[in-house]
Amino acid sequence: MASSNTRDITVSCIKSELPLVTSLLRKIDIEQDATLQDYFEADDIASMSEKFFAAFSVNSARFALDNYYPWNSPSLLSPSPRNPDKKPLTLSMYLASARAGEWLFY
Repeated sequence: MASSNTRDITVSCIKSELPLVTSLLRKIDIEQDATLQDYFEADDIASMSEKFFAAFSVNSARFALDNYYPWNSPSLLSPSPRNPDKKPLTLSMYLASARAGEWLFY
C-alpha cells in the first residue's frame, strides 16, 4: 500500500494537470471519491490521464475514455445522472492503478 506521502504526491500531480474548479470565487477541493465527470470535460481528463500514465509508469492498455464519457451531470430538474452505461471516474481509481502499475478498471 502506498504511504500517505506517496498518495499525496500522486493526488497533487493529478490535480495539477486539471483545471481549477471554483464556486463563487472559492476553490473546490476534489475529494478522492468524487465523480470527476461532474467537474471536468473529457478533454481535460484525457490530457491528465496521458500525463499520469507516463509519469507513474502505469500501463494504460485497459483505459478507455469511452467507458466514462459522455457524462450527463445531475441538474436541478434531474438530481441523479442518467448514465446507465458509463462508470464514475475518481481519483481513488487513479491511486489504485498507480500502486498496481496498470489501469485496474474496465
